[in-house]
Amino acid sequence: MKKLIYVIDDETDIQDILKINFENEGYEVETFSSGEDALKVLKSGSVPSLMVLDIMMEGMDGYEFCKAVRSTRELEHIPIIFLSAKTEEFDKVLGLELGGDDFLAKPFGIKELKSRVKAVLRRFSDDKKRNETDRLLVYKGIELNPEFFELKVDGEHVKLTKTEFEILELFLKNPGKIFSRDNIIDSIKGQDVYVVDRTIDVHIMNLRKKLGAYKNVITTFSGVGYGFKK
Repeated sequence: MKKLIYVIDDETDIQDILKINFENEGYEVETFSSGEDALKVLKSGSVPSLMVLDIMMEGMDGYEFCKAVRSTRELEHIPIIFLSAKTEEFDKVLGLELGGDDFLAKPFGIKELKSRVKAVLRRFSDDKKRNETDRLLVYKGIELNPEFFELKVDGEHVKLTKTEFEILELFLKNPGKIFSRDNIIDSIKGQDVYVVDRTIDVHIMNLRKKLGAYKNVITTFSGVGYGFKK
């Protein structure tokens, strides 16, 4: 079955270019000129494998759309790649904080975008091959279930983005081990995916907030990286 990609961008030229190129790669593509239109179709039950999302759109912008998706349980795990003419570090970090999985500035190279799409989709398909990890990972009041992509903190469900989940899973499987930022990036994204400065720091900050009373189990080793207390 072909993987379905949503392209959400108010520039029809970009819609057409991406549709042609993605279809040439064997994907099925649906295009939308607004976040509102895409959200209606999503909530009707059509769930894509990935979304390529512009930020600067009339009405609901890309940030608002991403927040709406991440706050809907049935949609929260769909990977999102942001496209934007906004190139400041703040904009990139904000997109990641809101739950984006990658960020590419306009104008972009189509080969680079296709490479990033393949990398993100590969990560998601790899989840199906996790026979050895499909068991509950527990530390104190933290329970992570890789099979159902669920986190519970003191029995309460907590929503994580895909990247946050993979970082927490990496730490839980390797308590006491120190990971540099490059180690973490290679483990969760692969070496063919570009990551902006501070990406890992942002995800760690978000994870700590979501772990609540257990936030300090993620330890910062100054000048080295991060780890999980034994």
